[in-house]
Amino acid sequence: MKKFALERKQRIKREAEFRKIMKKGKSYADRYLVMYVLEKCGEVNRLVSSSRKGTQGAESRLPRMGLSVDRRIGKAVIRNRIKRWMREVFRLQQWRLKNKMEIILIARPSAKELVDYFEMEKRILNLWGRARIVRD
Repeated sequence: MKKFALERKQRIKREAEFRKIMKKGKSYADRYLVMYVLEKCGEVNRLVSSSRKGTQGAESRLPRMGLSVDRRIGKAVIRNRIKRWMREVFRLQQWRLKNKMEIILIARPSAKELVDYFEMEKRILNLWGRARIVRD
């Protein structure tokens, strides 16, 4: 694994996984983002590992993330920029997270008011701190 790489195994894409994390996880929100956090459990992992053999071990302990940016936020250029910023914050700051965390970040319509990457980073790190998912 490259240093600070975001691997496919770390992405949450399946609707069933999103539903599970949103239903069983704890939510935190600010003006721009909503975050759902769930410590990995067997059922969610089975959804991923059943389709891919050999994903046990170190990869199963890595934090995972899913993103959602609604069309109400704006045109594709704006939505893609917000997704890029969220992915990049996770990619560069994932070393701070406790192992076995599953995170869903949902951008609110006001997220288009964020002016740069650093503001997004500040918001996400603030939510992580409130959720106490950052390593000591």
